[in-house]
Amino acid sequence: MLAAAFAAFSVLAWRKLAIVFALSGESRWDNASARLWRVARNGFLQSRMIRGERKPGIMHAVIFTGFLALLARKLQLIVIGYDATFVYPGAFGVAFACLKDWVEVAVLLAVGYAFFRRLVQKPARLERNGEALVILSLIAAIMITDFLFDGFRYAVGASNNGGIADEARYAVVGPAIARGLAGLTGPMLHIGEHLFYWTQVATVLIFLVLLPTGEHFHIVTALPALYFAVGTASNRVPTVDIDKLMENADGDDVPVGVRTAADLHWKDALDAFTCTECGRCKDACPTFITGKPLALKWVFDDLKRHLLAERSRIVDSGADLLPAIVPAIIPEETLWACTTCGYCEAACPIELEHLPRFYRLRQQQVLIEGKFPRELKAVFDAYEVQSNPWAFPAEQRGDWAKGLALPVVSTAEEIEDLDWLFYVGSAQSFDPRAQQIARAFVGVMRRASVRIGILGAAETSTGESVRRAGNEMLFQLLAKNLVATLNHLGVTRIVTCDPHAFNTLRNEYPEFGGHYEVIHHTQLIAQLIERGRLTLAPAFEKVIYHEPCYLGRHNGEYEAPRRALRAACSDVPLEFALARNKAMCCGAGGARMWMDEKIGRRINVTRVEQALTRSPTTIATACPYCAVMLQDGVNALGQADNVKIRDIAELVGESLAAD
Repeated sequence: MLAAAFAAFSVLAWRKLAIVFALSGESRWDNASARLWRVARNGFLQSRMIRGERKPGIMHAVIFTGFLALLARKLQLIVIGYDATFVYPGAFGVAFACLKDWVEVAVLLAVGYAFFRRLVQKPARLERNGEALVILSLIAAIMITDFLFDGFRYAVGASNNGGIADEARYAVVGPAIARGLAGLTGPMLHIGEHLFYWTQVATVLIFLVLLPTGEHFHIVTALPALYFAVGTASNRVPTVDIDKLMENADGDDVPVGVRTAADLHWKDALDAFTCTECGRCKDACPTFITGKPLALKWVFDDLKRHLLAERSRIVDSGADLLPAIVPAIIPEETLWACTTCGYCEAACPIELEHLPRFYRLRQQQVLIEGKFPRELKAVFDAYEVQSNPWAFPAEQRGDWAKGLALPVVSTAEEIEDLDWLFYVGSAQSFDPRAQQIARAFVGVMRRASVRIGILGAAETSTGESVRRAGNEMLFQLLAKNLVATLNHLGVTRIVTCDPHAFNTLRNEYPEFGGHYEVIHHTQLIAQLIERGRLTLAPAFEKVIYHEPCYLGRHNGEYEAPRRALRAACSDVPLEFALARNKAMCCGAGGARMWMDEKIGRRINVTRVEQALTRSPTTIATACPYCAVMLQDGVNALGQADNVKIRDIAELVGESLAAD
């Protein structure tokens, strides 16, 4: 039985693992100590699982811990198959007998709660799943048959075998069952002992064979997936070697994104086969919440079915016959729906990755296939000609600052006279609403005697939006131009109000020679308040803070905006139900700012509706794009007279104490 079960397990597991080994991708053997700590923390200790959602997290942690703890029991059962009187000797045997029953009771309670969630509570993220019910039933059967086997075993052997008697002395459930069997005859006790032994062994081996066939294969692959995870937010887009691509006009020898399954990385396949289908990726996903055809779980479902269907071509080098992933496997509307907010990656308890794969799929569509939403054509052209998405003349980039006496720097000597270069970005350079935020920030810096200046017409776009829309060629052109300007002037310190520019300058530009100290304006404002360089007279109340994704999840800055906001409010600022690392996106990220929202409800309107449940007077944010999106949402709901959209710089500026 053991040989047959392990042989079946190996064959079925290799059916998936052969695909993983057949694919290429980057090496992930660096930082071994950090990777092992991540496995210990989020794998064995289940900290991310519990932190993400407490009750289901504890439930899963109990089942997982029970699975590990009861491996000793399964080994004992195997030995009992050859020696019916075997017990663990010494202190280990005492500890084993004391703890085993309590662990099994805890596992049964956890399984009961899991049934309750799936059959009674039915949270939206948990789809109907027959496999999950089968696996939970098998786990329950293993626990129950183990209790019954112990009861019959103790009834048969405790009176004439010292080892079994010692084990029964420390156990809890088994002896109680044995006492209830006192009226049965010897033959009946022997039949019961054999019946529940073989029932349990058969159930365990059936469980083993079923593991590789479905989602519960994650019992095998979750810890390796955790070890090989990036371990940080996917705040950098995979780079394409544009120079090499241009040298090879046909592009056949240069990998550009992902077209077929053969272009996926081995980690993409491992992640697809590891997905636990817990559905946590849906809880604050803006596309799922607003009825769009995208959730990370669904992507993994489609990918793993495709990988298994095309296994022979992937493993046997038949890549030329593979269909394109887009649109055959992942529809175009799914690919372009993603706002790149990163919630799914932050929510996944085993840190499965999503954004790098979607970025690479978009790169293939844009650079090779020339297929992308029609709205992006004008945006790409505008960035290419005028370095901004609205195609306003580039020489007008600094016009917003007229009358502010703000230095427009053009030499390295002028840069040395500044504390920070203010990178304004396209939104605050050209959008009237965002320009108000930039002016407010300048006023706050002036009150704190912080010397800032701008590049004016010499400033160009970071290219963040076009990169996340898949146009890597245009991004690199913009990035190299801006890096050349900044480096020529000797810029070392940059402050910006735009979280997207903040992320790109901080995390992506070093690859192109741009090494700067980059700070977000809320971080700088919070520092100035704490150092006493800004004195505020709190002037606002009932303010709720909306978290920009590229400041919070992508760069881990949750506290600075709140510290600054608290200083400007006379009461405790309100929080969304979906806040901090669970905050829902405004809908502008991933170049969605420039695309029509044709499917489901509008993301920005839904986010404003979430705010209105707290009855705020003001929705505060720390991103010019968020401000525009939320203002549109307020207008769409007819709440413009009741709820104002303000950047934290504006709130701080209006709360400054009189000189």
